[in-house]
Amino acid sequence: MSALELGRPRSCAAVLGSLLTAALVVAVHSQCAAPPRSPSAEPKERLEGHQLFPSGYRMAFVCRPGFGRNPRTSNVLVCGVNGVWHGSSEICIPKACSYPGEPANGRLLLPGAFTFGSKVNFTCNTGYRLIGRSEIECVLRNEVLTWSSDVPICQAIPCAPPPEIANGQHSGMDKEHFEYGDSVTYQCHRSRRGEKPFSLVGEASIFCTSLDNLNGVWSSPAPECKVVTCKQPRVENGNLLSGYRPEYSFGDTVVFDCDFRHSLSGSSASSCRDSGHWEPPLPLCQRSSCDDPPDVRNAMKTRLAGNLFPVDTVVTYECQQGHQFRAGETTWNISCLQDFVWSETPTPCERIPCPDPDFPNGKPLHPWQVKEVYESGDRLEVECSEGFAFKGHGSSSITLRCGNDGGWDPAVPECIPEPHCPKPSILHGKEVYKSRSDYTVGSRVRLACEEGFALRGLETITCGADLSWEPVMPFCDKVCGPPPQIPFGQHSGRGATGFPYGTKVTYSCAEGLSLIGDESLHCTSEDGENMTWSGPAPECRVVRCPRPVVERGRMTPQTFTFPYGLLLHFSCDQGFRLHGAAQSQCLADGAWHPPLPTCQPVQCPRLPRQDDVLVHFNQMWYEVNATVPFYCKRDGRFGAPSKTTCSADGTWSPPPTCRKSDVCERVLRNKAAFQCGIPLSDLKTQLEVQKLFLEIQKLEKELKITTYS
Repeated sequence: MSALELGRPRSCAAVLGSLLTAALVVAVHSQCAAPPRSPSAEPKERLEGHQLFPSGYRMAFVCRPGFGRNPRTSNVLVCGVNGVWHGSSEICIPKACSYPGEPANGRLLLPGAFTFGSKVNFTCNTGYRLIGRSEIECVLRNEVLTWSSDVPICQAIPCAPPPEIANGQHSGMDKEHFEYGDSVTYQCHRSRRGEKPFSLVGEASIFCTSLDNLNGVWSSPAPECKVVTCKQPRVENGNLLSGYRPEYSFGDTVVFDCDFRHSLSGSSASSCRDSGHWEPPLPLCQRSSCDDPPDVRNAMKTRLAGNLFPVDTVVTYECQQGHQFRAGETTWNISCLQDFVWSETPTPCERIPCPDPDFPNGKPLHPWQVKEVYESGDRLEVECSEGFAFKGHGSSSITLRCGNDGGWDPAVPECIPEPHCPKPSILHGKEVYKSRSDYTVGSRVRLACEEGFALRGLETITCGADLSWEPVMPFCDKVCGPPPQIPFGQHSGRGATGFPYGTKVTYSCAEGLSLIGDESLHCTSEDGENMTWSGPAPECRVVRCPRPVVERGRMTPQTFTFPYGLLLHFSCDQGFRLHGAAQSQCLADGAWHPPLPTCQPVQCPRLPRQDDVLVHFNQMWYEVNATVPFYCKRDGRFGAPSKTTCSADGTWSPPPTCRKSDVCERVLRNKAAFQCGIPLSDLKTQLEVQKLFLEIQKLEKELKITTYS
């Protein structure tokens, strides 16, 4: 037998064993063990031992005592194919207990809900203690839900009566019982006459409190009534600010401060204690500043930061301008020493002297300014001797000032031989004034030109430090003589002394006069040598306006001449109307202003259009006295012609209107027809015609109203 054949039975047995094992595992996993015990529910049927339940098994549950069915879930669990029970874990829920209530002066600590098995706690308000159980539970008793015990009581925490004291009493003497929060105040008995008063030592008021929220205790020991006195408080170099009394007893408080330039060491306030001593101890007032630094003549104190000068404070003195302590020293420092005295006192500041300003070829101008010693601020005016001048200065004298540094300002000048400017000479000119000095620096010369010439430039020149004349030397230029004067007029060159080539003057006349001739003349030369005016002067003559002419018009006043300023009034003849201004005035230019008016013929407008008036050939405008015939329409027929005439005022006279016939007139006309013996047939025809006429009139009115609407 081959090995292959020998192995086949073993392989089949192994496969079969595996299949049996798998089937057993599947069978075991498809069953459910008994569900775990629930505190709120139990199986409806009692379970026996370790029982297994097949897949799909349905197990019903009932609620244990104190629990009720949850209406939102099923009371059945189902065994699943994986051996797990399926269903809600809250088949039953706790039943509700009634509200337990709250203690007076206490409160309930609220849980989630008042249900079977829940617990509530109680606490009392401050000052009250809990009598009873602080925690109760909702339990089942005789198949009824109730609380495990009654609600506790909150009792006020009591205190023993407050202790009595000798020589005093408290405010609760008439009370027997004291509770949390009660307070009493102690006071001492009044002393007899001649005896020192009692002082209350300790807390005047105490109150009932608790350390463990069970038993009451007083907040502090009772005070004592004792005779306590303290000595009069005295602080050297100090002042009592508040609390002064002839005698001091327990509790009195005093406040001190120190004299100027002293500092307080310790507490500024102190109280009389039951020991008869001041606590904290009375302060000390210690020196903290030097006195004011001494004054020094002609010096100022600088760097002063207030009026207190602690140890090592430095004060600097500075001399006033022009003064010094010693040669070259203008400042001095002193300091406050440890014993609060100044290190030294500076010497006074003395004025700084200047050297004698003696210089060759010069001298002081005023003898009273000469001194043996010149000090800061002194002035000395000096000048050079005759024939000499200051070097670099054009003035005849210089004022020196003794400066703060002991030097002269400006520096003492040097006198050198006096320089001269050249003699000023101009063609056709001459000197009319010069300084007594012979053209030296600073001397002045005034120049003028000969007749027929004008000075171009300034007439006064000065010899400058550079020995040239300042400003630039002027020159004499040929000019025209004064322009001719004219009666009743003037020219623009009045006040001028010379009129150079090209100068133009303009003439003008007095008001009411006209300028006849050239308005302006200018200075010219015909031969290039001599100057003359360009033409003769104009004349000033009276202004007259031309005679005004207004056809078909009149003017007032009637006059033969029309001088400047005359005012005329204009009006038109009958049948003419004025166009333009009614008055005009003669102006200085010989013209009328406003312009002269005109007289235009008066015209009447065309006759107005009327329903009962007929006008043949009605034109736009009609001349005065024009006559226009018109016809009035009556009973449908036009009567005899009437006339209207154009008046001089531009209106029609008489007005072209027609008088309307009334009903009474027609009745009278009919009556006359009866009286005249007109045949009835003719009269009937006439009446019918009149009736037809009235109807036509009525129809015309209705048509007009309809058209207007």
